[in-house]
Amino acid sequence: MASVVSICNRALAILGAKTIVSLDDSLVEAEVMKAIYDDARDSVLREAKPVCAIFRATLAKLSEAPSFEFANQYQLPVSPYCLAVLKTKESDDYIVEDRKILTDAGTCSIQYVGRVIDTGVFDAATSYAISMRCAAEASYALSQNRALTQDMWALAEDALMKTQNADAMERGSDPITVTSFSSARA
Repeated sequence: MASVVSICNRALAILGAKTIVSLDDSLVEAEVMKAIYDDARDSVLREAKPVCAIFRATLAKLSEAPSFEFANQYQLPVSPYCLAVLKTKESDDYIVEDRKILTDAGTCSIQYVGRVIDTGVFDAATSYAISMRCAAEASYALSQNRALTQDMWALAEDALMKTQNADAMERGSDPITVTSFSSARA
């Protein structure tokens, strides 16, 4: 089971840097990892959308309506904190503004990517993608080597794509909707 420190240590080892015992160590490596870890984790979760970070919620309707265009607004979840809305149950006609969903729907249930703090729920691909993102973000600060930094960003993107592919297999597929176009082709 991965921990925050083990995820960071993997990133540091890939960079050839000193590993740490804690994010509160007095080493430069610990200071850099402490500064970047949370944002790197959230970025990977938001972009990869791993199944461990997918949640559902029925949102509370806010009393004040939006100024124009939509009839209702709903507050996005804070526990777990909503990083990205994947879809709403009621309508495809919505927008997200200022941590709120604006829509004409009278109720609002969503599927969303949430912030996951517990590293124990990450699968190996997600932990690796977060490590690679940390390595990419820390690479220049720890090495001052632009070529290494470019290589780390390429490896981080590759790890992210592998995580997306692995999780896509677990999610299943959306049902195919028959449209007049697909009927005409039959």
